[in-house]
Amino acid sequence: MAFSDDEYFEVIQKNKEVKFAFESIKDICNKLHNETGCPEEDIDNFLQFIAGKWLN
Repeated sequence: MAFSDDEYFEVIQKNKEVKFAFESIKDICNKLHNETGCPEEDIDNFLQFIAGKWLN
């Protein structure tokens, strides 16, 4: 069962480890976007690509 956006944001606000991960991922994506000049859509596609591959 997937979480809604509101549920994710609630967990992000209540759990410091989840909030740290969320902020870190956002920072990394912004840095990648700024340093490569790639479109935002490419960052979204990259995140979709790496989803589920973090264990490897």
